[in-house]
Amino acid sequence: MNAREETGLPRIVLRGSPYERGLRYGQLAWDRIRRSMAFYGEVFRHHAGLSWEDAIRIAGRYRPYIADFSPDSLLEMQGIAEGAGLTADDILVLNARSELMFSSATRPTAAAAGECTSFAVLPDTTANGHTYAGQNWDWIPTAMETAVVLEVHRDDKPSYVTVAEAGHLAKAGMNDAGLAVCTNTLVSNLDGDRVGVPYHIVLRSLLDAPTISAATRLIYAAQRAFSANYLLAHRDGLAVNIETTSGDARGVSTRLPKDGLLVHTNHFAADDFKQYDIRVNLYPGSLFRLDDVRRNLRREGRAITIEGIQHALRSHHNAPDSVCWHPDTAKPALDRRATITSIIMDLDAGEFLFTAGPPCFSDYTSLRVGAHSAEKESSHERC
Repeated sequence: MNAREETGLPRIVLRGSPYERGLRYGQLAWDRIRRSMAFYGEVFRHHAGLSWEDAIRIAGRYRPYIADFSPDSLLEMQGIAEGAGLTADDILVLNARSELMFSSATRPTAAAAGECTSFAVLPDTTANGHTYAGQNWDWIPTAMETAVVLEVHRDDKPSYVTVAEAGHLAKAGMNDAGLAVCTNTLVSNLDGDRVGVPYHIVLRSLLDAPTISAATRLIYAAQRAFSANYLLAHRDGLAVNIETTSGDARGVSTRLPKDGLLVHTNHFAADDFKQYDIRVNLYPGSLFRLDDVRRNLRREGRAITIEGIQHALRSHHNAPDSVCWHPDTAKPALDRRATITSIIMDLDAGEFLFTAGPPCFSDYTSLRVGAHSAEKESSHERC
């Protein structure tokens, strides 16, 4: 169990029980976790007018839902807190950051721009017959100082790799059962003060799923506190896009690939849900990121390569609101966006590729998911 920074992001390798993994995570990333707390203290005030004490009070309402849905997540968060010398409430707040910063979601300032362009391409459209999935994770540039790579080895459930903000349990990731989890923030007028399972707890739980069907069932089963999009793919050559509002199974809409391709950004595409979207009119760049990635991937025909995927994720069309984001210095610091990491997952090869920063000037580092040796790495040169 160790942390390394040669990838450009701290890489934390974890084993043991949920609590033991959390404890080691907290011990190895305590400085970045505390940086996350300071960062989100500013974000909550800026976007939702909340103090840290307010955030703790609100986040406490999610705890019983997490206990029912994913008790391992509570154990992991308890371990992180003890390892980092913090309270369990502090770590819960970090993992409920989306719900908290959008808790006043009807306020225009709360409907912040961002966050992510995700995709999946299936074997009949790739040059080598592999299934690929991934995304650009776009967020406030400070997250470059808090992001970590978690490499988790388990015997009782699938092992996995995910990139997350320090203190968070997961974001986009891939497990050694061949499942990829990608995601996009959505904001609807159904969110607000809803209680339920926080978005990032759902993401963590999906990495436990051995199949795409099991992962889809988890989303339907969750009483969700927040709207979100989940793009799932599996090495069996399957993929599904799942848009959700807060609430139960009635707030779930699924879409399968068309011509072997799925792409999603940060607006609702399902006809039943478009009426609830409170962000796309303020930040229409999401529409054009979606179109840009689709066109760049379709330009490859039925022989999409990893180089073609990298090219699509490096696009600067419609900058600064482009697929590859760079901070707009004309905006206040907490309203700026940048690509924190670009992720490409080769599900057949079990390979997780990621950058440290925007992919236009960062090489992709490779990890083998679930490999018993934590030392296998290589670098994919920029195209």
